[in-house]
Amino acid sequence: MARGTPRTSRQRGGGRGRGGGNLLDRLVTALAQLLAPLCDPGNMTAHAVSGAMLLAAEAVLCLLIIRRVPYTEIDWEAYMQEVGGYMEGELDYAKLKGDTGPLVYPAGFVYLFAALRRLTGGSVVAAQYIFAALYLATQAVVMALYARTAALPPWSLALLCASRRLHSIFVLRLFNDCWAMFVAYGATLALQSRRWVLAVVLYSLAVSVKMNVLLMAPGVLAMLTLRSLRLPAQYARPGHVAAGTALGVALQAALGAPFLLAYPRSYLTRAFEFSRVFTFKWSVNWAFLPQEMFVSRQLAAGLMFLHLRLLWGLAQKHWLRAEGGVLPALRRFLSGASQAPGSKARGRSTGTAASSASGNRGSRAAEAASFEDEVLFIIFSSNLAGIVFARSIHYQFYSWYWHTLPFLLLRGRVPRLLALASLAGIELVYNVYPPRPWAAALLHAMHAVVLAATATFRGAPSGEVAAVKLAPGAAAGGAAEDDGQGDGEPQAASGPAAAAGQRRRRQSAVA
Repeated sequence: MARGTPRTSRQRGGGRGRGGGNLLDRLVTALAQLLAPLCDPGNMTAHAVSGAMLLAAEAVLCLLIIRRVPYTEIDWEAYMQEVGGYMEGELDYAKLKGDTGPLVYPAGFVYLFAALRRLTGGSVVAAQYIFAALYLATQAVVMALYARTAALPPWSLALLCASRRLHSIFVLRLFNDCWAMFVAYGATLALQSRRWVLAVVLYSLAVSVKMNVLLMAPGVLAMLTLRSLRLPAQYARPGHVAAGTALGVALQAALGAPFLLAYPRSYLTRAFEFSRVFTFKWSVNWAFLPQEMFVSRQLAAGLMFLHLRLLWGLAQKHWLRAEGGVLPALRRFLSGASQAPGSKARGRSTGTAASSASGNRGSRAAEAASFEDEVLFIIFSSNLAGIVFARSIHYQFYSWYWHTLPFLLLRGRVPRLLALASLAGIELVYNVYPPRPWAAALLHAMHAVVLAATATFRGAPSGEVAAVKLAPGAAAGGAAEDDGQGDGEPQAASGPAAAAGQRRRRQSAVA
């Protein structure tokens, strides 16, 4: 009996321990189930819910910033002065000036900020609310770009909202860069949707606000000539490109017409000035150089060479690799050929089930996912190339590429911790004022990490989307990727293509 009592006590204690353990297990399991959708790139519901919650939080934060953080005047008054001359009838760009200097933006900027002046009466506070709405709209568009790739988990959307400096650029500084990038991201969304003509026209519209959007032009051209990722009926054809280019040029001519007809030389030399030298004291990226070197033509020529060399390398080894390179891609595009050489042979060698309706559905899902992913990679990396070798970067230029950094870093083969540390390091640099030599050096080091991630992009290279078959038992359209080794055996689905298949299955279920 004496020995039995302790045994019963131990048994009861063990029961309580197991009960406690079961409760803890249930809590851990419930938490894992709650967080699992945030780690699923193909979960469109999680993307939508996460995006909506983040935007709601951002709206509150923007209101608090406007009401609690003092506004710092930099360019808004100068913008108002520059468009004020136009509103009074002046059409000579040489005479349109503000406190910070002459007007150096194309005509789209003039019309946009003239409209803002009419709407706000020049009031800073009223303009801040408009820019807060612009910030939220920009975030929403970029979140849509990310979600459509089905390549990054929903939690990555939170990184888009993590920049202190970006909030300042939009809500406390009111820079025109914000408008240019909003339209540029809208153009990228049109490109993801294969709205070729609309995309080119929107890029042209963005350039009319600020010319930095031209940094995306090489990537746009690459996407328009790309043949290998899409179904033949969905190629951008020469007619699409010709129509988009013609409309884009016509848009620029129409916007600039009042100035071109009155003072053409003044407009062209001011609005599209490519030789302008920026002020050294505001240079975030070259603060460690002597000023005489910063303004030298040798530095400008060297940076231009490196920029062009990087673009060529990206086009040859990444963007158009499956096409055989830039020149073969252009020839194939102009000739109207439907595929890169070897694409059909590849499909035959891997035993792709193109002849079956179910195989076609799986292949379409993989190609669509890879295309949407590839759009962001090509456009974002094209933009990055120009920024890395920019002659000068000012604080507001951060808005040109902040939204591209999480994608490029997380889609590359660099350690996740290093990717996030690089993102934080770049954010740190843009929050150091005034520019410091050590911060400029750190920025170049962090840019090197982003370039490394870009060079090791994990998406399917152009034209090398693995052949897709139905996975065993996946009657609802689930696809499994072939390993591309020629054995013809179906493999487990993974990556962006599989995520896209999950997305489409969910959408079908909802429908």
